[in-house]
Amino acid sequence: MPDPASDCLLELTDVRRLYRLPRQRLLGPAPRRVALDGVTLRLWAGETLGIVGESGSGKSTLGRLAVGLERPDSGTVRFQDADLWATGRPGKRRLRRDAQMVFQDPYGSLDPRQKIAQIVAEPLGLLHLGRAAAAERCREALAEVGLGAEALDRYPHEF
Repeated sequence: MPDPASDCLLELTDVRRLYRLPRQRLLGPAPRRVALDGVTLRLWAGETLGIVGESGSGKSTLGRLAVGLERPDSGTVRFQDADLWATGRPGKRRLRRDAQMVFQDPYGSLDPRQKIAQIVAEPLGLLHLGRAAAAERCREALAEVGLGAEALDRYPHEF
């Protein structure tokens, strides 16, 4: 097991997320739906995590909390041992540079009008790389998943 003190990249502790539903009556509180209730997980360096569950079980909500797109109603989200919501923009920017969600439906999450080079290079903008360095990183990323540089000129539907 990895050293918990030094290798924990992402830690969600007892996170809870509620969503307000439309009011059924004019008076009275708005009903709420519990999306997550008391979820705790840790992700260590070098580890890949897949979240599996039924539709509506909170997988996407958990992912949005983990990458800082939504704030939990209670609990903590820590990235590299810093509370994501206490560090403000720099902490969230660092997390978005280092982590990403991969959605279940790649066709729904990839812009069909953009070539793979544009899609892969988009998050590299956070690193403020020059054009040549970004192109090299794109080629390296494709090589890591077994694709050649020629795939950069293709559209998502061509795979």
